[in-house]
Amino acid sequence: MIFLFWTSLFIVFYTFFGYGILLFFLVKLRILIMGKRGIPDNGGIWPTLTVLVAAYNEEDFIVEKIKNTLSLNYPADKVSFIFVTDGSSDRTPELVAGYPQIKLMHEPARNGKIAAMHRAMQEVHSEIAIFTDANTILNKDALVNI
Repeated sequence: MIFLFWTSLFIVFYTFFGYGILLFFLVKLRILIMGKRGIPDNGGIWPTLTVLVAAYNEEDFIVEKIKNTLSLNYPADKVSFIFVTDGSSDRTPELVAGYPQIKLMHEPARNGKIAAMHRAMQEVHSEIAIFTDANTILNKDALVNI
């Protein structure tokens, strides 16, 4: 019975904390042995890509998301941005419209996120499409690493 108790306790601890701790130390060990990974050199050849952001009533976060999205490391002539704000009843579409680098696709009807993204995909003419939510902040090198 004691064995079962300690085994169960270990499983719960490992599930919530142990895996993360183990992964942290394995990553540190890998960096010590192999060094830190750099940004891959692809000879200056970058595929075109479009960042699609779905936003519904995200007035509190949208400006931060726009600033984050526009600050991502990627050649400016190879990246485009589309923000979809279908059904938003707050100032989200107005805030997005203030940035000319971003194509705003707004429709007053709320048909759901999937319908909005399908509609936005008809405007994508790049090699790669990257989907992200309005409340997700990306690492500066996320596009390069993808």
